[in-house]
Amino acid sequence: MRSYSKTIIRTIFLICGISLFFTACTQTDDNLGANMIPGGDDQMSIHIDTLGLANGEIIKASQIFYDSIGRTTSTDKMRGAMNLNINYIGKSTDPTFGKLTTASVFTGVPATAISPNFQKNRRDRIDSVSLTLNMKYLSGNADVVQTFNIYRLKDTLAYSTDTIYYQSFRYEDHIEAEPAFSFKLSGKPEDLTVVKLDIHDNGRKMLDELMSVDTMLISSSSEAYNFLRKFNGFVLAPASDSPEDAAIYANYLPNSYMNLYYQRERDQWEINYDQDNKDKVVTAYIQLFLSDANQMKNTSVASIRHDYSGTEYAALNSYETIAAPQKAYIQGLGGMATVLEFPETFFDAMSSLVPSDDFALFINQAHMYVWAEEDTAEAFDTYFQTLGSYIDYGEMNPISDYYISDSGTSSDMIIPYDGSLNRNPGKGYYKMDITSFLQHAYEDPTEENRRLTLAPTYDPYDPFAEMTSVIQTEESANPIRVRLTYTLVELNE
Repeated sequence: MRSYSKTIIRTIFLICGISLFFTACTQTDDNLGANMIPGGDDQMSIHIDTLGLANGEIIKASQIFYDSIGRTTSTDKMRGAMNLNINYIGKSTDPTFGKLTTASVFTGVPATAISPNFQKNRRDRIDSVSLTLNMKYLSGNADVVQTFNIYRLKDTLAYSTDTIYYQSFRYEDHIEAEPAFSFKLSGKPEDLTVVKLDIHDNGRKMLDELMSVDTMLISSSSEAYNFLRKFNGFVLAPASDSPEDAAIYANYLPNSYMNLYYQRERDQWEINYDQDNKDKVVTAYIQLFLSDANQMKNTSVASIRHDYSGTEYAALNSYETIAAPQKAYIQGLGGMATVLEFPETFFDAMSSLVPSDDFALFINQAHMYVWAEEDTAEAFDTYFQTLGSYIDYGEMNPISDYYISDSGTSSDMIIPYDGSLNRNPGKGYYKMDITSFLQHAYEDPTEENRRLTLAPTYDPYDPFAEMTSVIQTEESANPIRVRLTYTLVELNE
């Protein structure tokens, strides 16, 4: 029966196109398509049914965790690569989700000199270093004082390198053994937070190397790349002995930079020009940009590590799948996602909607309803306002709101699928368009095609740590269901 469906669908679209053309030019042929739609009298027969609530139709939910989530712009050589200009630093713990540790990996390129000879004639060593952080959000206990270390990278952070870009990659394998700098941080951040860095032996060595570089030359991409080959970049990470029950800070790199202060001798023309300061020796600084805002192709990577040890989801550490019969979580910062399994009996129920082998079922629209656990304004504030549905969340392949063929489909096409949380009282659900998924799964009954993942939209790393949607599943008061709008098409032998 299903082998006829694509041919019939094409026929319907062709007939509709011809009908519209003649409506505009002459008259509609009232007999066109007669005996094709069940019910006769050339009336379109549209049906609406709800599936997923009867015994055997229940859509089952499970928890799953990916340690590597790609992006639609990724390639085989840069899967999971992130250059988001937003990074996270800190540690936190939660009784449900366990431990979360985040670190910031970035490169730094000197800013262009702001006045002639500004960075020449340096006389002394760099004597102090400050770090400006642009932090607007935090999650966790900000009263706990955390110690952060800044390490130098041993390897070039470049798009040609693969494994270091994974969400849970081991940056420890790519840094020097001892930190270059360190600092302590606590409290709610201001938009711009300036901290003075403690300089360690490794940091002093790097600063002395920097004094031999003519940063005036770094105004072109080629020189910037040469600089990055010598000074590969940094990792800003919580110290191993830093408290775990602390806070995660979101740091926006375009407004973050490192200032390296040093003494310099001024030329006589500068002294003559400056009426307020006639000192021969003044304090100046080299400023390192930490993002690609200056178009020097800096790279930034967010290291995000989830550890579910000690919770009921500990098996996620081994990438096992855990059944979630009552409720399921969609967690922020690349944490656990929810996989929905559509059983064979669900599609048997779809087939039973067809009265006989003389007809085929064409899905006009399929909306999946997923209820939030709490229908309150307070809960909605921490739920994701938009959820995405994915064929393969690890590869970030979204489910679009129209039919996708087996071949020639670009994963770059992200189409809104109506997965927005409704804040109206009594309507605390995500209504998601899964027409393309269901049509494809109905025609190609493989296990892979009958499984989808619910996760943050559109980027898994943008939502902040405290954003988590709790949804009701098969054994709850509001199991997941599908409202199916379909047409029964009579097959002509």
